[in-house]
Amino acid sequence: MANETRDLQTGDRVRLSGGYDFEPTWLSGRASVDGALVGFIPGQNEPIAAVIRLDAPITAKGVTGDVLVLELRHVGTFWETTGTVHVELCDFTPERKRWQDRQQGK
Repeated sequence: MANETRDLQTGDRVRLSGGYDFEPTWLSGRASVDGALVGFIPGQNEPIAAVIRLDAPITAKGVTGDVLVLELRHVGTFWETTGTVHVELCDFTPERKRWQDRQQGK
């Protein structure tokens, strides 16, 4: 697994916000959520996915958890200090396997 990061490193603090909806469900009514990068796992495709442990659990789509798996959204992008990502909420610690080969969150 290649470490395709430029700026994001294990232990870094992360703030997540925004989304396609006016009030994204995954933010549970907050403007943003904060957490720390705990590591990287294989992504769905070539880029690695980032695993974030939130400071406080959130609830979305019937799941309450404090772990997010972030996947890069666009080909040719790298992990940097800002960007657009896909957010997967987990109520478990994901295995170090591709999304297709592991238990999946919401």
